[in-house]
Amino acid sequence: MAFVRIGQFKALSDMTEPLRAIYETEAIPAIRAANGNISAVLLQQHGASDTFMAITVWNTAEDAERYDRSGQAAAMVDKIRFAFAGPPSLSTYDAFGVPQQA
Repeated sequence: MAFVRIGQFKALSDMTEPLRAIYETEAIPAIRAANGNISAVLLQQHGASDTFMAITVWNTAEDAERYDRSGQAAAMVDKIRFAFAGPPSLSTYDAFGVPQQA
Protein backbone atom coordinates (compact mmCIF):
# COMPACT_ATOMS: atom_id res chain seq x y z
CA MET A 1 0.00 0.00 0.00
CA ALA A 2 1.31 3.46 -0.90
CA PHE A 3 1.80 6.27 1.59
CA VAL A 4 0.82 9.91 0.99
CA ARG A 5 1.96 13.08 2.73
CA ILE A 6 0.03 16.32 2.29
CA GLY A 7 1.47 19.61 3.43
CA GLN A 8 -0.97 22.51 3.46
CA PHE A 9 0.00 26.15 3.79
CA LYS A 10 -0.88 29.71 2.93
CA ALA A 11 1.60 31.99 1.22
CA LEU A 12 2.09 35.71 1.47
CA SER A 13 0.12 37.13 -1.46
CA ASP A 14 3.14 38.74 -3.11
CA MET A 15 5.26 35.58 -2.72
CA THR A 16 3.15 32.99 -4.56
CA GLU A 17 5.13 33.24 -7.83
CA PRO A 18 8.60 32.81 -6.26
CA LEU A 19 7.29 30.00 -4.05
CA ARG A 20 5.87 28.13 -7.06
CA ALA A 21 9.04 28.64 -9.08
CA ILE A 22 11.32 27.28 -6.35
CA TYR A 23 9.06 24.35 -5.55
CA GLU A 24 8.66 23.40 -9.22
CA THR A 25 12.31 23.73 -10.23
CA GLU A 26 14.03 22.52 -7.05
CA ALA A 27 11.75 20.63 -4.66
CA ILE A 28 9.77 18.50 -7.10
CA PRO A 29 12.82 17.15 -8.98
CA ALA A 30 14.63 16.41 -5.69
CA ILE A 31 11.63 14.62 -4.18
CA ARG A 32 10.99 12.61 -7.35
CA ALA A 33 14.64 11.52 -7.36
CA ALA A 34 14.35 10.16 -3.81
CA ASN A 35 14.28 6.41 -3.40
CA GLY A 36 10.68 5.17 -3.09
CA ASN A 37 8.97 8.32 -4.36
CA ILE A 38 6.09 7.75 -6.77
CA SER A 39 4.93 11.34 -7.27
CA ALA A 40 5.36 14.90 -6.04
CA VAL A 41 3.08 17.81 -6.97
CA LEU A 42 2.25 21.28 -5.75
CA LEU A 43 -1.38 22.40 -5.96
CA GLN A 44 -2.49 26.03 -5.90
CA GLN A 45 -6.15 26.56 -5.10
CA HIS A 46 -8.39 28.21 -7.69
CA GLY A 47 -10.02 31.32 -6.29
CA ALA A 48 -7.58 31.43 -3.36
CA SER A 49 -4.18 31.70 -5.00
CA ASP A 50 -2.41 32.01 -1.65
CA THR A 51 -3.51 28.48 -0.61
CA PHE A 52 -1.29 25.51 -1.47
CA MET A 53 -1.05 21.75 -1.00
CA ALA A 54 2.20 19.86 -1.51
CA ILE A 55 1.45 16.19 -2.11
CA THR A 56 4.03 13.42 -2.16
CA VAL A 57 3.26 9.76 -2.81
CA TRP A 58 5.66 7.08 -1.62
CA ASN A 59 5.90 3.31 -2.02
CA THR A 60 5.96 2.96 1.78
CA ALA A 61 5.90 5.07 4.92
CA GLU A 62 9.50 3.98 5.50
CA ASP A 63 10.51 5.57 2.16
CA ALA A 64 8.95 8.89 3.21
CA GLU A 65 10.56 8.69 6.64
CA ARG A 66 13.97 7.93 5.09
CA TYR A 67 13.63 11.03 2.91
CA ASP A 68 12.77 13.09 6.02
CA ARG A 69 15.74 11.72 7.96
CA SER A 70 18.06 12.59 5.07
CA GLY A 71 17.48 16.28 5.80
CA GLN A 72 16.30 16.98 2.25
CA ALA A 73 12.70 17.61 3.28
CA ALA A 74 13.72 20.22 5.84
CA ALA A 75 16.08 21.83 3.33
CA MET A 76 13.27 22.16 0.79
CA VAL A 77 10.91 23.69 3.35
CA ASP A 78 13.65 26.13 4.34
CA LYS A 79 13.92 27.28 0.70
CA ILE A 80 10.26 28.35 0.62
CA ARG A 81 9.74 29.32 4.26
CA PHE A 82 10.16 33.03 3.36
CA ALA A 83 6.82 32.83 1.52
CA PHE A 84 4.73 31.26 4.30
CA ALA A 85 1.92 33.37 5.76
CA GLY A 86 1.71 30.96 8.71
CA PRO A 87 2.87 27.54 9.83
CA PRO A 88 2.25 24.63 7.45
CA SER A 89 0.31 21.54 8.49
CA LEU A 90 1.17 17.97 7.54
CA SER A 91 -1.21 15.03 7.17
CA THR A 92 -0.40 11.45 6.21
CA TYR A 93 -2.57 8.82 4.55
CA ASP A 94 -2.48 5.21 3.44
CA ALA A 95 -3.33 5.16 -0.26
CA PHE A 96 -5.13 2.35 -2.02
CA GLY A 97 -5.12 1.71 -5.77
CA VAL A 98 -1.77 3.44 -6.39
CA PRO A 99 0.55 1.38 -8.59
CA GLN A 100 3.78 0.58 -6.72
CA GLN A 101 7.08 1.42 -8.38
CA ALA A 102 10.15 -0.77 -8.34
